[in-house]
Amino acid sequence: MMKTIDHKKAAMDILRAKALKVTPQRIALINEISNAGHISTDQIYKKMKNEFPSISAATIYKIIDIFLDKHILKEIRITAGKKRYELKKEPHAHYACTICGQISDLYLSSEDLLRQIRSKGYRPAGCEIYFYGSCPNCCDK
Repeated sequence: MMKTIDHKKAAMDILRAKALKVTPQRIALINEISNAGHISTDQIYKKMKNEFPSISAATIYKIIDIFLDKHILKEIRITAGKKRYELKKEPHAHYACTICGQISDLYLSSEDLLRQIRSKGYRPAGCEIYFYGSCPNCCDK
């Protein structure tokens, strides 16, 4: 039997775990980012404006800032232009297609790279790996 995911409940659990007030706008924002994977503020605003006609861009920015501060979201700065956001999850690399702009998650081990860096006396606190090039869809065209 397949297990269905209650996205609203999952979003509520995230907010409660971070001791944040549960609001329909916050739940919707988490769900939009979860559905998109990687999304800009403008894209979030356009999608949320349909469900919440009176929502302002300032409200979206405020919620994003709170979520960044509480480590619910992560800012992705892989491409020139607008920042994109994703839900915080296990460490991974990103691949940006220079043709279509799609950003994909790549779950690669960075342990060998971190081990080499540590062997030279550095003490890295984290690792962000970005790749650029053509995605499989654009390569097939």
